[in-house]
Amino acid sequence: MSFFDRIYKWLFTSLANQLLITYLVVITIALLAVSMWALVAIRHESMTDLRNSLEVEAINLGLEIDNDLVLDSPKALARIQAAVERRATRLGVAIAVVDRVGRLLADSSPLNMDPVPREGTNLSREKEINEALTGIISNSTRAEPGLLPGSDRNWLYVACPVRSMGETTGVIRVGVPLTEIERRLRKDLIVFLEIILATGFVTILISLGMARRFNKPVREMSALARQISNTGDLSALLPVRRQDEIGELSASFNQMIGRLREQERLRQEFISNASHELKTPTMAIGGVVEALQAGASEDPALRTKFLNSLERLVDRQASLIQDLLDISRLDSGSEKKWHDHIDVARLVQEAVEQIRVQADKKQLNISTQILLDMKESPGRAVVGNSSQLQRAVVNILTNSIKYTPEGGSITVSARLSAGNRVEIRIQDTGSGIEPQDLPHIFERFYRADKARTRETGGTGLGLAIVRDIVVMHNGHVEVESTVGQGSVFVIHLPLRDV
Repeated sequence: MSFFDRIYKWLFTSLANQLLITYLVVITIALLAVSMWALVAIRHESMTDLRNSLEVEAINLGLEIDNDLVLDSPKALARIQAAVERRATRLGVAIAVVDRVGRLLADSSPLNMDPVPREGTNLSREKEINEALTGIISNSTRAEPGLLPGSDRNWLYVACPVRSMGETTGVIRVGVPLTEIERRLRKDLIVFLEIILATGFVTILISLGMARRFNKPVREMSALARQISNTGDLSALLPVRRQDEIGELSASFNQMIGRLREQERLRQEFISNASHELKTPTMAIGGVVEALQAGASEDPALRTKFLNSLERLVDRQASLIQDLLDISRLDSGSEKKWHDHIDVARLVQEAVEQIRVQADKKQLNISTQILLDMKESPGRAVVGNSSQLQRAVVNILTNSIKYTPEGGSITVSARLSAGNRVEIRIQDTGSGIEPQDLPHIFERFYRADKARTRETGGTGLGLAIVRDIVVMHNGHVEVESTVGQGSVFVIHLPLRDV
């Protein structure tokens, strides 16, 4: 593995390392930007102060020699040269004085500071002097060759005009090498780089600690997920030590594990119940077949009795298998048609007609009250699967018929309710449901009265299917019941824009 491959693996296989590099890059860029800005600001401030200082010195010298510039005599020139040398020595600067045409009258060349000495030289072509001859204060910065090869230096020049009687009689130029400023800037740059390195080192230490702290719950979560994947063991939970988003993620992960536990419990319970429910009629069918084989088939009365019993058992087995298939389809979401615009009034009427024969056998009175007027909610409808929703209504009606004694009544109504919802209400005058059973009647294979349910051929899945179908329509189903007086099932379905 190459060096770059190792770096790549180290960086991108750890969230902590990625956080570390991110912090380091961001802080380094910020420090470099601040350092460059500080260096530029320091240089600008230093140059401004130096220009102002040279300008003051030039003005003061001009006040001292203005009369001698007008006289233009040997004695006057000598006094100018003496003043120039005196100030140049005291201030450590290079000074040159030119007349009104740019001819050099005096300079500080004995100090070997001014790169352009020599008396009589015409300096009017120098930028700052040319501008000063027009009556303005000027400055410029440029590189000047030194006395030795490779000793070039940057110079700052400030040129001030000397005026007398309203005319420019000459120019005083003060220059200074920028060596000190450049040395100071280099020193500041070194200091800034040291600060950046020190800050980077501290950032690495802090970032490592913070990244490991933040990354620890993620590593624990990854390890636990890997453990669950490998072993299927859902007994372990993550420790929740924090109150921030990482803590919320750990808590959500624990909730997910809890849901998985519950789902696994329900799955195992479902398999156990389904196996039991399939086993019971299968064994009964085997018993009937054995009885027929043993000679019961020769007795017409017994044969008829056993065959009728066999038919009921087969019907119950087929009903149970169909319910199991329906539950499986609902759980898997394999049913694709959930976008129909459902005519609830028609659906209720068809569901009632579907079970009317069963109701007539028990002499039950079934009435319907359809109070739906969809004109009150234009552009809205119940959206879902019409056949599945009808199955839910039929299941409730079938239960009502089973538990309502002969001569009883069942009322089915449909109406618009508050909150843009459709309400389907099924009320019977049956035996009712015990209060302790009400919270569980929508659970799979739950029986409030197991003996009676087996007698009537129930599978314990009908109301569970009702609940799943209604939930698939984004609705909910509720029940109220009084023992000895009957039950009321209410399906609430939301209206959606169509």
